[in-house]
Amino acid sequence: MRLIRANPGIGEELAETAWRRLRELQILTPTEPGSDLFFMAEPVARLLNYLFNEANPATPEIIRGYVASLEAANRQLTRALDDEDVQRVSLAFEEISQTLRRIHADLNETQNAILAEVTRYKTERARVSVREKYRRIVYWMERYVEPMIEVVRADGPLRSAFDETERLLHCAREEALLNDHPALTRNLRFLRVVSAYALRVFTQCRKEIQPLYESLRRSSFIAEGASWAIEQLQAAGLSRWGDEYLVGVASWRYQNVPSDAAIVATLRRVIEHPPESPPVLELMTEEETPDALVRLIWLESLPSRVTNNLPVQDLLGWIVETFSGRNISDVLAGFSALVFHNGFRATFTDRELRTYVIAGDEITASPVKLTST
Repeated sequence: MRLIRANPGIGEELAETAWRRLRELQILTPTEPGSDLFFMAEPVARLLNYLFNEANPATPEIIRGYVASLEAANRQLTRALDDEDVQRVSLAFEEISQTLRRIHADLNETQNAILAEVTRYKTERARVSVREKYRRIVYWMERYVEPMIEVVRADGPLRSAFDETERLLHCAREEALLNDHPALTRNLRFLRVVSAYALRVFTQCRKEIQPLYESLRRSSFIAEGASWAIEQLQAAGLSRWGDEYLVGVASWRYQNVPSDAAIVATLRRVIEHPPESPPVLELMTEEETPDALVRLIWLESLPSRVTNNLPVQDLLGWIVETFSGRNISDVLAGFSALVFHNGFRATFTDRELRTYVIAGDEITASPVKLTST
């Protein structure tokens, strides 16, 4: 009432009339029924904040509440699709639309509030202590940016709820249970836009606030250390301060110009230094082929060699007889390579056991037949 009387209108309207119309239009609402205390209605306050480019940040708990509301709407939509209830599908779709727009609006307001705080820090002329600035930046970083990124990241709860919502909306369109196709297409596009927009927004906010956070963190540590050192100096006094907290800086000062004799002696030591013969590079020497490479080449040549002898009635015997100089490890490696090769078919027979002698060792096994596929 005091504000109405202090700002009279152009007409002859009484202050009581203006007060009554503000209440009738629900611009002012009572704090409780029958109360004499009023506050501005939330939609009007949000409109004024929008017009004056002011934003109130949404906490991560609010966004998580939207996610929970979206999941509940998804469950309602799932049951409506199972029952083919067109009315319930429409109601669930409307709830999903409102939740998506609230999420987008709150994310936008939170971004504007964070960027406004960063701008206020960079342009603030008032003398504010480093510790206070650091606490404010830490508050925004730990209260809004980091928790919000956990909510909106690619594998977070917001993305999973959006994916489920998109799947259900596609099902509603395929089953022809929702006739408002423009709104359905708009919401599907809005799901993809909000998901990418949320992650991009808070990644940008972290990039804006992280350098300030690190800079103020270092400044805060320096200020804290200097404050502690001054307290110690005041408590102990300068006489007992000592060299414990002083930084030792070494310096090199030229006392005298070097004499001619010293220069001549230095040059003589350099010139008369005994020379060393240059190193000799042996460019024409050949290194022996590694045993592992020789073994690999032999294993790779086995398929082409055994092809000319197919079918082989006794594969292990053929390897032992053809490559008599190989040890038991090489023979078994070659046997396994041919058995599991895609171009051959190995058949384990039930014939009489045979003993194979390989480089002094013995293996007893039934013959294996190898044919082409």
